[in-house]
Amino acid sequence: MADKVLKELRGAGKVFDYRGTGLLPANGGVIQPLIMVEHIPVVRNVAGTGDFHTLAGVLRAQGLSLQAATDREGNVALYNNLNRLCFQAKGANQVSCGVEHMHMTIAEEWTKQQLRAAAWLWQYAEHMFGIPLRVARITSGPGRVGVLRRGHTSHRRVATAAGFNDRVDPGPGYDWEYVRKAALFFKSHGHFVGV
Repeated sequence: MADKVLKELRGAGKVFDYRGTGLLPANGGVIQPLIMVEHIPVVRNVAGTGDFHTLAGVLRAQGLSLQAATDREGNVALYNNLNRLCFQAKGANQVSCGVEHMHMTIAEEWTKQQLRAAAWLWQYAEHMFGIPLRVARITSGPGRVGVLRRGHTSHRRVATAAGFNDRVDPGPGYDWEYVRKAALFFKSHGHFVGV
């Protein structure tokens, strides 16, 4: 399958569009995403798009899916529209879209390019579905979460709020404030050079 480039991101990488290709089909129909969940997939980052293809195969084999991913080069993979049901955050699937950031462990360093790719997804989620550029507030519930304030959250917070307590990603190295500032910069300038 050829990789279709949707957009080049100055100061980051490229946006690859796999939507509608069958690479990683959604698990269900249309949802209204209230939050975006940040993950790491425990898939090794590799140069190019091989990591995006590997991730898609791993998730597909488990009956899971995902809306988007990033890698350390600053590339973005769009697997599905952000408002398609994808099993990616147990307890929050019906109210969330998710992004996997290529890392094997939470201890791996984050590149500025990867954080900028995350920032592009933040501003894209705001533009397309009104998900604000801020940290979300979620509530606890047995097996699912509620949303008090729309925004972005971690897989760890979702798993803890839903009572599963089995996730730690994306980890302490994910710079929430830098991602927010880079998203605001991109909205104003259309690129990431200088942020």
